[in-house]
Amino acid sequence: MNTINGGSYHSSSQMSPIDIIFPGFSMVSASARQLLAGDPDSYTRLLCTFGIFILFARYAVRYVWEIVRSYFTSTIYVSYYDEAYDMLVDWIADQPFVHNAHSLIARVRSPQRANNQCSTKKKPLTFSPWDGSFLFWYKGHLLVLHCAVKEHREDLYISSIGLNANILKDLIEECREKYLKDTQRKVSVFEHREGEWKKARVRPVRPISTVIMDKQVKDDVLRDVDEFLDQEMQDWYAERGIPYKRGYLLFGPPGTGKSSFSLSLAGKHELDIYTLQLSNISDSKLMKLFAELPPRCIVLLEDVDTAGVGRRDSVDADQETESKSAVTLSGLLNVLDGVSSQEGRILIMTTNHIEHLDEALIRPGRSDKKVHFKLADQNISTQLFHTVFKQSPNQKQCNEEYDDKTIEGLARDFASKMPEQVFSPAEVLSFLLERKKSPSDAVSCVESWVTKARY
Repeated sequence: MNTINGGSYHSSSQMSPIDIIFPGFSMVSASARQLLAGDPDSYTRLLCTFGIFILFARYAVRYVWEIVRSYFTSTIYVSYYDEAYDMLVDWIADQPFVHNAHSLIARVRSPQRANNQCSTKKKPLTFSPWDGSFLFWYKGHLLVLHCAVKEHREDLYISSIGLNANILKDLIEECREKYLKDTQRKVSVFEHREGEWKKARVRPVRPISTVIMDKQVKDDVLRDVDEFLDQEMQDWYAERGIPYKRGYLLFGPPGTGKSSFSLSLAGKHELDIYTLQLSNISDSKLMKLFAELPPRCIVLLEDVDTAGVGRRDSVDADQETESKSAVTLSGLLNVLDGVSSQEGRILIMTTNHIEHLDEALIRPGRSDKKVHFKLADQNISTQLFHTVFKQSPNQKQCNEEYDDKTIEGLARDFASKMPEQVFSPAEVLSFLLERKKSPSDAVSCVESWVTKARY
């Protein structure tokens, strides 16, 4: 037995069980009794002991929490690059506990993701918890949201007391249902970031009828895609052991509607679209990205002629010594029909110069259909004029000068003054939009515009 200033305490061999949970408790208790008894030397010892107690208690609490978290809680992890992350973040942004969080990140919510009541507000802000742990109640259960920041991104995970994760699954399912409701009539566009797919933006569905192109060509492609996506056709492919995938090559001058058609096609069939620029990824990254594609989606490879995968006879002999940051033709061919090629996907490649592409890339099986997007002819010019100047029922009541018959006649006059196969539909549309309030001005000014634009 040791004696200190007339007070005594038992050795560590007789340590109280409470000291195991709260280190130094007995010493603090003894010092407090001495202080109350009027011992002046106990002040300093009490302060030192209290500091030690706080230090050890901090680590003890953390240690106890790690034990509880490891053996007595259920946890669901959500990766930053998974779409479930977007579902959870959107749900969290609307929850009341966000307002009481001690650490927040502010984001400007894009118009596509804003709620209807916020859509008219310029640059609406949304707040979500950031870099820490946050308690909240969900359906009578106390849950903990953990935000783990790693470099410029964060991973999320949610924990609950108990070894049954059903309440966490219910939460994620609610996030999913809300997310799907909010993205109805929208197309999710994914891009590659650091070798992973990440949703970049949400685009409103553009009706396929608003894409101005040759009607016969459009109907042929739509019919082919409809047939491919039919459930019976999927079974037909499986029964015959034929890889279930379809490829389209859209070629033609810039501004003819290749990208617009791809987005409209995705919206028509409620498919996500995954876009890739081949000029800044390697063969290994390309293979990894294709292996992670979902079964039903559209993969859009834009401007493949500019990505260094042209004709083999135009490739320099020292190609193997070039930077490994660019995809090679053989690497692209392997992912299109190799063992890692995902079935059920629709591949769309676009190019301004089909003559620059190697025959191996555009053969059937890789490009099953080649779709030519042409410059504006009289038919396309007429359609564009109708698109800009067609009158809604309300407009007809307010402006009887331009009824359907008048617009029809002006459209024919406009198209007759437009040279065929000279201007892209985008150029013609731009001209018409500048005069969208006066179809007569569009007809009267078109000849001077053509002359100025051509020379």
